[in-house]
Amino acid sequence: MSAGSVDFLFVGGFLFAAGAFLVARRCGLPASLAGVPLLLGGAAIDLGAVAGQEFAIVAAAFALAVVALGTRLAAAETSR
Repeated sequence: MSAGSVDFLFVGGFLFAAGAFLVARRCGLPASLAGVPLLLGGAAIDLGAVAGQEFAIVAAAFALAVVALGTRLAAAETSR
């Protein structure tokens, strides 16, 4: 049994929707940052099934950069 592209698109769509829900539902910046890697991971799975693994690696690096920047901004905001 092998996984087809429809399976990857279904799982990626679910992860993207769950990440979008977490980002939209949380009221604070640190709490909403928890959904960003999930959101971008779902997009990476979807586009990785279509475009290849190179995009998934770039999306993972971008998710790491966004979370690091958001964590820094949240720390600067709480220190005021």
